[in-house]
Amino acid sequence: MMEEQRKTTRRVLTVASIILLILLNIFDLVPSKFSEAPRQLIRAERHAKGLHLDYVLDNHTANVYDPLKETDTAVYWHIHKASGSSVKSYYTCMGKVMVDRVGVSNGHHEDKQIAVWENEYHFRWVNVDSSTYDGLTRAKELGLGNSGLADVVVTALLPAALAVFSHSHQARVFALFRHPIDRAASLYYYRQVSSWEVGQDVYRPDLVDVSIEEFYQRKRGTQDNPILSALLNKDRVVETLTDEDLAKGKEILEQKVLIGLTNKMEASMNRFDTYFGWYDDENRPRCRNLFIDRKVNSNNSYKRVEPGSQLWNEMAVIMDYDIKLYNYAVHLWHEQRKLFYDTVDFNLVQVL
Repeated sequence: MMEEQRKTTRRVLTVASIILLILLNIFDLVPSKFSEAPRQLIRAERHAKGLHLDYVLDNHTANVYDPLKETDTAVYWHIHKASGSSVKSYYTCMGKVMVDRVGVSNGHHEDKQIAVWENEYHFRWVNVDSSTYDGLTRAKELGLGNSGLADVVVTALLPAALAVFSHSHQARVFALFRHPIDRAASLYYYRQVSSWEVGQDVYRPDLVDVSIEEFYQRKRGTQDNPILSALLNKDRVVETLTDEDLAKGKEILEQKVLIGLTNKMEASMNRFDTYFGWYDDENRPRCRNLFIDRKVNSNNSYKRVEPGSQLWNEMAVIMDYDIKLYNYAVHLWHEQRKLFYDTVDFNLVQVL
């Protein structure tokens, strides 16, 4: 009888997790009044915010090798098309208090005070939005950084998100990295079908009639390094990156970011969960099976670019800095294993 009740409970929780996935996808992809402004407005806003990158890194962001403090908050830098939706769903499923776009649903964008709300499946969010500049401004005004309410803040706007925190309540940054050419190819095919992203400069149905080879031939002689640009709070369209920018990006990764790799997903999640003290969470096995092992979020099939092919080589020139940053992230992945050598009763093979 008890075993049957346990099975029923597991089925209910699995259905709830699937509903969660649908909910997260809706709020990730459907434009709303909180969606990003057109690119030209983002450009102006990026500079008008007056973000001082060195200041927020030095004062608002913990060093990855420093001991974790109770006042620190995990900040997941969501690099698009690098398994970010799976990670977000995974931690929501585990019952972590999340900060993402879902937080302002159900009328919570009108809340006057910072608070945690819970849906009918007991998933929890802080009532702010970390996916837009306006949302992060509101989060800062309501005191998200010093509130201690959030377990995980998810954002693609890392420098702006770091400005929400303070010297006494710092961000702990972690991220998954994917090879930039694989990521770009996945995004190219995704843009052909993502009709729900109208108004966010993502959906490009015209690309259906343009081969990926032709698309990147048109980019010859240009650079396109969205990951390094985002890390440094630079506009990838109008601001040209330099070797000094690459050196700065490497320094940030080395000092401030816990590295995960999409091609080492199991070990990466083990590292994240061990680092933040979540490894023994009772919901972890079920949520991991659903969102990491079974990869239910991976619904974007595409033709991969063959390493060493002409297309690969052409793309490598265009995104040279992002590839060099990725290669350095791989280097840091191996360096950071030392963080886990002293982990008690933990099988090190799982994090290597």
